[in-house]
Amino acid sequence: MRFWIECTRFATGQAIHINIALVGSMWRDGERTVLALVGGDGQTIELSETPEQILERHFGAMRTA
Repeated sequence: MRFWIECTRFATGQAIHINIALVGSMWRDGERTVLALVGGDGQTIELSETPEQILERHFGAMRTA
């Protein structure tokens, strides 16, 4: 199964599509969200959206109990 998320690169403002299966971790660094990709090269991608915005865009609004 392939699942792609659409995000915005922090430095350039360009849209990017990332296969969610390649994301090993995600954290905030100031105003940026950093995605660390799985694999031995330690590649990261800096995004403008918060993790919550990314999840809401692709999965809908989160409901509270």
